[in-house]
Amino acid sequence: MFSDASQFDPSRHLTIDGQLKDSIVNSFTFGHGRRICPGRWFAENSVWAAMATILSVVHIDHSRDLHGHKIEIKPEYTGSIAIHPKPFQCSFESVNAAREGQLRAVMDFK
Repeated sequence: MFSDASQFDPSRHLTIDGQLKDSIVNSFTFGHGRRICPGRWFAENSVWAAMATILSVVHIDHSRDLHGHKIEIKPEYTGSIAIHPKPFQCSFESVNAAREGQLRAVMDFK
């Protein structure tokens, strides 16, 4: 879909006037035609809400070695039918203790 798909470029999801483009998801994941998944909008919005919540609570960055230097990530992927990234090291730091407490409370809710 994008010539430089492995590059982080949020601007590709914005219109010329800086507004967020309508849904950019166009895949077979939710089916097609009469049998398309009726919950696809709920699924996409749930993922968006989860990501917004996570990013409002934590800062995600490179891991650091013993000397404090960034550990660069080499993008590697599995070679199976369902391709996904191989595990890599990263750092999660809380940006707001109150929000972190709220998120932990939600995660512990049963």
